[in-house]
Amino acid sequence: MATNLSKIIKRSLQRSRFFALGGKIVVATSTGVDSMVLLTQLQALVAPERLVVAHVNHHLRAQSDREAAFLRDYCARRGLLLRVADWQDHPHQGIEAAARDFRYRFFAAVMKETGAKILLTAHHANDQAETVLMKLVRGGDLRQLVGLRERRPFAGGELVRPLLAVPKAQLVANARNGGVTWFEDATNADQSITRNRYRNRYLPELAAENPRLVGDLGELAAQLGDLLTASDDLLAPLLTKLTTPTGLNLAGWWQQSPATQRLLLRAWLAKQGVVDLSQAALCQLQARLAPDAKPNQVQELAGGWRAIRAYERLAVKKGEKKGRRSAFTGESMVKFAHWYPVAAGGSFLVQPAAAPAPTTGQPVATFVLPKTALPLRIRPSQLSDRLRLKGGGWQPVRRVLINQKVPAAERPRAQLLVDQTDRPLWLVGYRFAWWEWPPVIDDKWQKIVVYLKGEDERE
Repeated sequence: MATNLSKIIKRSLQRSRFFALGGKIVVATSTGVDSMVLLTQLQALVAPERLVVAHVNHHLRAQSDREAAFLRDYCARRGLLLRVADWQDHPHQGIEAAARDFRYRFFAAVMKETGAKILLTAHHANDQAETVLMKLVRGGDLRQLVGLRERRPFAGGELVRPLLAVPKAQLVANARNGGVTWFEDATNADQSITRNRYRNRYLPELAAENPRLVGDLGELAAQLGDLLTASDDLLAPLLTKLTTPTGLNLAGWWQQSPATQRLLLRAWLAKQGVVDLSQAALCQLQARLAPDAKPNQVQELAGGWRAIRAYERLAVKKGEKKGRRSAFTGESMVKFAHWYPVAAGGSFLVQPAAAPAPTTGQPVATFVLPKTALPLRIRPSQLSDRLRLKGGGWQPVRRVLINQKVPAAERPRAQLLVDQTDRPLWLVGYRFAWWEWPPVIDDKWQKIVVYLKGEDERE
């Protein structure tokens, strides 16, 4: 049994290239049976000068000081470097989480002090089973069921759990057969602590139905971890292809199977910061994004987020309330040779045709207007506004915006360039009206040119 544990720990260290790279290793040691077995096994594999024992005296139990004293004597007699931290600033609530946070901050500090790149903890198969079972009961997020990982990045190095597949019964048997001294934590029997209830009641009761439950839960977590990693690897290039500066490209998303759509959608939303999305909410959003669904929709999501569909684009925003009015609510006179912002992006300038062309921007339209129709004005467009078409006829502003697939949320920002008679000349950034020139242009008329430039152009 000891040989098996030794091989397991050695293989784990080899995967981290510990023996090849040299350096020290930090061992989190609580004096419980699991950590003492780990420390004992390591002494047969690693030279004492490469071992650093890290212990936290939580000062929560009467025997805490005795455990710390035992560990000091133990390490002194074996020539092991020991670092001890005292945690006495106990909060009134959330003490388990606060204790864990203190421990790992201390372990990180020890790694930095000693130059160690590996932290070993003695989490075992029962810890993994308890974690998976607790997360299964608490929530429905599939990724949370992965539980503890055998190794993960930590403090500029790596946190490694070499005993994660080893059941606690094997560790106890090893300690007894090898004469290992350890301390039992009296608080482990406290049923007011959530994990203790899972450890002492729920898991044993379920194990009575399936004696292999501990191993099976660990196997479930491992397989799920592989599936999620593979899924991420396969989805990553698709997600990159579908992600644009303005949102998710729905046209490409529609080409995927329904299941892949949901995985892509959840992954994309998570990258935007939208988490804790239920499967029901995800499926509802998927239905609203279908090609035959309304092209402009808004769905409220958890956490104050809003999913905004605009034709073939999906965006998310937070903190905006329904019915928020556009910032473009007023109107103003248009001065010649002055650049004005365009709601759709970029800016425009109006000036007499005889004036020198601006150094940036392109001419996009020319009008000949009565001088009495000047100066021009820019104002918010209205549903009743219409643009005159070439050859006669009119087109409502609303139809122009729909045809150009302007998102519904952006339509209230649309602006109209009009003359003093309120004659529409341009739905700014989208479409010009058609007006004939007079047969003769005399001093009663003014020929003007409209220039447009993009957001990336500079004067």
